Amino acid sequence: MNTRQRGVALLMVLLILALMMVLASAMTERSARMYQQTATTLDNLQAKWYALGAETLAAALLQRDALDSPNQTHLAQNWAQQGRRFAVNDGEIYATITDAQACFNLNAINQLSGDESVEIPYPAQVFTRLLENLGSEPLRALQLTAALRDWVDSDRQALLNGAEDEVYMAHSPGYLTGNQPLQDVSELRLLAGMDAALYQRLLPYVCALADETLQVNVNTLQPAQAALLAALFPAELTLVEARQLLQARAATGWSSVAAFLSQPLLQKTDTAAARPWLAVHSERFIATFSVVMGSARYQQRSLLQKQGRTFSVVQRRYGIYWVADE
Repeated sequence: MNTRQRGVALLMVLLILALMMVLASAMTERSARMYQQTATTLDNLQAKWYALGAETLAAALLQRDALDSPNQTHLAQNWAQQGRRFAVNDGEIYATITDAQACFNLNAINQLSGDESVEIPYPAQVFTRLLENLGSEPLRALQLTAALRDWVDSDRQALLNGAEDEVYMAHSPGYLTGNQPLQDVSELRLLAGMDAALYQRLLPYVCALADETLQVNVNTLQPAQAALLAALFPAELTLVEARQLLQARAATGWSSVAAFLSQPLLQKTDTAAARPWLAVHSERFIATFSVVMGSARYQQRSLLQKQGRTFSVVQRRYGIYWVADE
């Protein structure tokens, strides 16, 4: 073999070695990536089961509080404790429970009080006043209220100042009204006349529950939600007075709606109109769980409802969700 042939042979050997090194590197990288994907999948699965376990504990805690105080729900009970944190193997669970009745149920916007002669349902009047309390002009508040009523009702007939399909189809891209109850508060962003700033201001005060009832628990409203409490009454109750009521509330709240309505600050307003929409007892709660485990960041939000003597999960959502006290 001459020198030229030996050089070619050496070059071939070097090329083969280089190819083998590239292949080995690629296989190593692929194996590492597959290992990481498997580890992440297992972490996520374990985190999910931790969240489901925490959900069971939340239901048991709510059940115990309900048994201890069957006619009253307030912020001094165990469920209302904030900042719950549990250490688990290779991770942590953060849990928060909030009252799902310490908000305005958007799906109750068309609920009538039984007086069929009333042209505008009382919940719609409450929503209009809430918008005004948050800084909206009266005309805009009326338009947004009518738009929400049209969005959740089942017909295609627009109300005065409302909006049905023809309004939304003119957008780019166009879309249709829901014509059914809201599935999530975020649907408010689709309403005609709604903007991001007002939507953000509304978030601490509203919710979208699975039914069309409105029962606001005055024992669990926060002082920061005074705008909602004031909206539940005609204009005689000011924001300042509503905040004073909530700040002066005892830790265990009011024993009954009648006890709440007997407060001196409420004697000048029409308490009879607001009474059917008030409560001191709650049967629906939102439990929010955040599980940090290895590379996993798992979020779960569960709606629990009292059914008989126990609490059952009626809805689960996954991902990061805003709740009223954040």
